[in-house]
Amino acid sequence: MANAGFVLDMPPTMGYYIELMARADGIPAILDAVQDYLASWSKERIASIQKIDAGWAPFTAGEQPLEISDALSVRCIRDAIHHQCIALREVSVALTPELVELEEFFHVATELVENFGRAPMQAPAPVMRTPPIPSHADVFVNW
Repeated sequence: MANAGFVLDMPPTMGYYIELMARADGIPAILDAVQDYLASWSKERIASIQKIDAGWAPFTAGEQPLEISDALSVRCIRDAIHHQCIALREVSVALTPELVELEEFFHVATELVENFGRAPMQAPAPVMRTPPIPSHADVFVNW
């Protein structure tokens, strides 16, 4: 049985940061969650991703996260990671778990930033068809 006052000393997962972004009250809050997610990466995880990094990952050579300043930065990082994944798959190189996680995270982050404030997709309203307006010929035929 769990103790209500006990807090696990575990780092937050990707899902935690996605939930933060989903509940954000503005694009700056989403960008903050992206920055916090990158800052949560351990040196070992960053080193693992930099083994196949050609300058596209969101970390510096000094294993620090890049500054995410705007929505365009999120999209550019997502595109760079996605293109790298495609290139690696084309040469039959297995993707590391870190790379797969980055691709998934930045895909979600880009969608949330680009669609912030838009209403969720709803079923289309039924189309009301109006009866055709009779022409003069119809009036004379039916008279």
